[in-house]
Amino acid sequence: MVAESAENKDVIQSVALALQVLETLANADADMGVTALASALGTTKSRIHRHLRTLVSLGYISQSGTTERYRIGSRLIALGQAASGTVDLPSVAMPHMRTLRDRTGHAVSLGKIEEDGIRILNTLHGNMQIDVGVRPGSLLGFANSAQGKVALASMPEHARQDVIPETLAAGTKFTITDRAELLAHIDNIAGQGWATAPNETMLGLNALACPIFNSERAPIATIAIVSLTEFIKTPPEQSQIAAVSEAAARISAEIGFEKQKSGLLQEI
Repeated sequence: MVAESAENKDVIQSVALALQVLETLANADADMGVTALASALGTTKSRIHRHLRTLVSLGYISQSGTTERYRIGSRLIALGQAASGTVDLPSVAMPHMRTLRDRTGHAVSLGKIEEDGIRILNTLHGNMQIDVGVRPGSLLGFANSAQGKVALASMPEHARQDVIPETLAAGTKFTITDRAELLAHIDNIAGQGWATAPNETMLGLNALACPIFNSERAPIATIAIVSLTEFIKTPPEQSQIAAVSEAAARISAEIGFEKQKSGLLQEI
């Protein structure tokens, strides 16, 4: 095998540094200057500056005319949106759904967040003698399902207010029908990062759900284990919470989500 030349190594390192600059700016809480970028990446200001000029010229980053600091540019944002739009969520999720099923023994459901609720995209049967689940294509309500409630909890407050109707229909006698009570309940779910809905969709049935986020840090789906209330209690076992949370985090990471400093999934 022919050894790599020093020139080829330099080219590879340059590409790596350019990508590190983009990642650093994408994850930054504010615009960054040359000195801060050089310090964050452990290199010289002159080397960083050459990369910045190139990335600005290509539209992947932009520079403030006032502060002369840098942020991600429109071309990088468009690239991320295009990549996000090509993601086949069920295919990405399936290996993690199998792991979750094998880890807990329970049926697993993957749901897409829609305007009127959670549309079940895929399900896996559990390994237990008694198996329950949700059929693909079913639409679960926001207010009376674990999947719907955790979706509400992951939304911005203004979006949550728009989705929840003034009058809440009761799926069963255990469904929360008072809007103020539901909003308080959703706030608690937002703090813990998971939701259950014992007997709320159907008597004897419970689910434990966590949200899935895309590269724009928006909730787009949910993953849940589904079983009888005897096997998914409220609160659930810590091992069950960990299993569902980890599956949601891994799926989110594969479609581009970066963990935030606060909010849902922060402890995963």
